[in-house]
Amino acid sequence: MKNIIKLLFKEQVGSILILCLLLIFILISTILLTYTFDAKLANKITSLVFSNIFLGRVPSLSLGYTYNLSHFIVITTNIITELILVTLLYPLFVFSFKGILKIKLLDDFFSKIKQKKKQNQAKFEKYGKIGLFIFVFIPFWMTGPIVGAIIGYLIGLKHYTTMFIVFIATCLAIILWGMFLNEIINFIVQIDIRIMWGLLLFFVIILLINKIKKLFHKRN
Repeated sequence: MKNIIKLLFKEQVGSILILCLLLIFILISTILLTYTFDAKLANKITSLVFSNIFLGRVPSLSLGYTYNLSHFIVITTNIITELILVTLLYPLFVFSFKGILKIKLLDDFFSKIKQKKKQNQAKFEKYGKIGLFIFVFIPFWMTGPIVGAIIGYLIGLKHYTTMFIVFIATCLAIILWGMFLNEIINFIVQIDIRIMWGLLLFFVIILLINKIKKLFHKRN
């Protein structure tokens, strides 16, 4: 425990974890403050956070626009949520990689990332920072800010460099996704509100089924 506390103040990766705590404080404080004057809005923001954590970016953005929330609220909430996840899991991976911490719950996830890095080793070595930016920006399976940040560490990029690239790519990706999904949802709303909710529900059910299947295969 003492070693971890020292790292928080001496190592760059420790400052990233401190940033995570600051972002969590800002997010929770904002939600609690919102509850004092608009409980319904606070509930909607909270649902966006949990949707992003458990289902992903697209369902969370879609849900936000379904609630008729503003671009600012939907995009900002998703950006902060994903940055919290990155600044939390990245330091935990580094601590685990260095043998400072052993996190059994995340071992399988970290192993998959290492495998992903090996599969794309040549591309990352060839394109470096630009390759990492594209990897985070383009929404393919097993890509995104968390995986990208960890791969950035594995290919030897400095902590702050990795965070900067991941933050920029994540913000741009969420903004563009938000604009795209907002246009689609506005179009669907003009047709029939029931169709919009039906499509969102169908999408969420598919994601949940896939996650349940993965958990079932892991146990077997």
